[in-house]
Amino acid sequence: MFQIDRTVDLTKHSDGNARHTSGGLGEQSVAPSENATSTDSNKAVKKDGRQNTTLARRPKKEEYKDESGMDTQPSPRVRRATTSRAERIWPGGVIPYVIGGNFTGTQRAIFKQAMRHWEKHTCVTFVERTDEESFIVFTYRTCGCCSYVGRRGGGPQAISIGKNCDKFGIVAHELGHVVGFWHEHTRPDRDQHVTIIRENIQQGQEYNFLKMEAGEVNSLGETYDFDSIMHYARNTFSRGVFLDTILPRRDDNGVRPTIGQRIRLSQGDIAQARKLYKCPACGETLQDTTGNFSAPGFPNGYPSYSHCVWRISVTPGEKIMLNFTSMDLFKSRLCWYDYVEVRDGYWRKAPLLGRFCGDKIPEPVISTDSRLWIEFRSSSNILGKGFFVVYEAICGGEIHKDAGQIQSPNYPDDYRPSKECIWKITVPEGFHIGIMFQAFEIEWHDTCSYDYLEIRDGLTEYSPLIGRFCGYEKPGDIKSSSNKVWMKFTSDATINKAGFAANFFKEMDECSLPDNGGCEQHCENTLGSYKCTCEPGYELTADKKSCEAACGGFITKLNGTITSPGWPKEYPTNKNCVWQVVAPAQYRISLQFEVFDLEGNDVCKYDYVEVRSGLASDSKLHGKFCGSEKPEVITSHSNNVRLEFKSDNTVSKKGFKVHFFSGMSGQMRRRSRRIHLGVRVQVRLMGLRGIRWSLSPADQLSQPASLAAAGDAKHTGLSGDKPTRIMQ
Repeated sequence: MFQIDRTVDLTKHSDGNARHTSGGLGEQSVAPSENATSTDSNKAVKKDGRQNTTLARRPKKEEYKDESGMDTQPSPRVRRATTSRAERIWPGGVIPYVIGGNFTGTQRAIFKQAMRHWEKHTCVTFVERTDEESFIVFTYRTCGCCSYVGRRGGGPQAISIGKNCDKFGIVAHELGHVVGFWHEHTRPDRDQHVTIIRENIQQGQEYNFLKMEAGEVNSLGETYDFDSIMHYARNTFSRGVFLDTILPRRDDNGVRPTIGQRIRLSQGDIAQARKLYKCPACGETLQDTTGNFSAPGFPNGYPSYSHCVWRISVTPGEKIMLNFTSMDLFKSRLCWYDYVEVRDGYWRKAPLLGRFCGDKIPEPVISTDSRLWIEFRSSSNILGKGFFVVYEAICGGEIHKDAGQIQSPNYPDDYRPSKECIWKITVPEGFHIGIMFQAFEIEWHDTCSYDYLEIRDGLTEYSPLIGRFCGYEKPGDIKSSSNKVWMKFTSDATINKAGFAANFFKEMDECSLPDNGGCEQHCENTLGSYKCTCEPGYELTADKKSCEAACGGFITKLNGTITSPGWPKEYPTNKNCVWQVVAPAQYRISLQFEVFDLEGNDVCKYDYVEVRSGLASDSKLHGKFCGSEKPEVITSHSNNVRLEFKSDNTVSKKGFKVHFFSGMSGQMRRRSRRIHLGVRVQVRLMGLRGIRWSLSPADQLSQPASLAAAGDAKHTGLSGDKPTRIMQ
């Protein structure tokens, strides 16, 4: 169920490869790289060349078995192009979406224009995702341009818009897959309408031209559509620009139909989508800033059993004022039979603003946001003249909500001249307001005198100025000092630009709470969130709130102790610590482990300590150690040592404690020999025989006082006592 439109950067191909379209007319392309693969392991269809190249893999038959157990093989007369699986249809025609953060403002505008195009001509609705389980995510994957066909369900699904695919027609094509469309030329009845010229197809791309199986798609009786936005062009995946791979069979006096357009939905696309989502025959989607509509047959009377739905969708940040200028519907108790219903949102589950019948003209209805749903039904035999409604988009106004969008009038298209919009945003007491811009393009002037967006820290035009913005650079994130913000957008009568899109939300200072945001040490408030930080020498643990002693560092002391992170407790998982110990030139460094207890196996695959002479990760290796057996004393070959500790994500042990000391090379040989005698060292002093001292490991490792010029120790897990002289 994965449809891929792969794009290829033509500037990187100068070897004379045949160029072809991305499946669209006039878009030339080259073959995708050999390692191009679908991100769906079960089934994939690649398509559209330079800007979207397509591969069509036949989905597994069992994956398209009718859930009802009924025979899915249709009559030969049924023609097909859209998904036949009911679970792939988006409930209510509502498609929640998220746009990834890696897209520019211009790209975001194109995505919204393409979504509005589908909304205008069908009853499909795209809404920004809130908490819906299933939704689409505009992203950029290695597949280039790709999308699942229909609703996948159970979580997010990608619609990838790769390089050179961020064009209106190509995004509209990709959204066609989301809605539920396969490629037109893969219909089971395609051989009646087009000829596939296989000898002209690039080697390895033949599977793009396989027909779908009859049980996989259903065009609901619509005829083959040469003009579909989902159709390949004549030279897609061609061995040469002027060689056809798909040739329409219809020939009207030597003229064949044009195929592969990427300009707009065809009439066939619209008719098929409306059937797929069972759109009412009466009604439409209205997107202009002003408009009108009326009951069917107005003023001569509406027919019985009518059902119409109008959707009004204006720019986020605008409201809709609805005025009934005429009303004559059969009146019944609770308007049970004939009625017109207005809902404050994008579908029939939105809050009800009013249900009207009879001949009394309702008061004006104003939406709280930028969408209205109007539904008309008649079920009586006593008919009236109907109704007539005009509407107008109102920019600005008072907004009382926790989060929302504000966009310039007519966004994502250019804003209109001579507009002035003022928004007054209020969130609950105790919160601030955060504003983040997704896109910004307003006519530039060095003092922003022509077109501009002004933001003030309060509810009036006299509140403290946060900023006046124009030009093409997005303003930085904004945070108010209170729970109120005043915003004004102004355009003059001349130059118009794309405008702006911004999200606002209630913002709180989590760090001011009694628990310090749950942070063990420091809390830093950020816009829309917060983060915990640690004091120098500490780092965050996996819970991102607690702190632990940081591990690793650069050490220049002559002697000291290094311990595993968390010592004397068990070391944490997923740690990687590197200590680099440096002594003066001509010195050598010795390590003696007092405690050693790590998770171990034969090859120290999981947790280990690695010791090297030198500071680089590829310096001479002394050993890689794990388990519970203490390593022997290690002496470096030079004046520096690298000690690296790694733990995996499972078992933790007590860890290690190792002492290090430095000395001239001759001294180190003598000291190393004594250390090898063990912790109890036998000493003869001043000719006294039989006198035995038990020296601690620290005593054994201590240095002559004359060598104890200690440097900085920029690490943790290190302690250093004042060296003492060993009696000779």
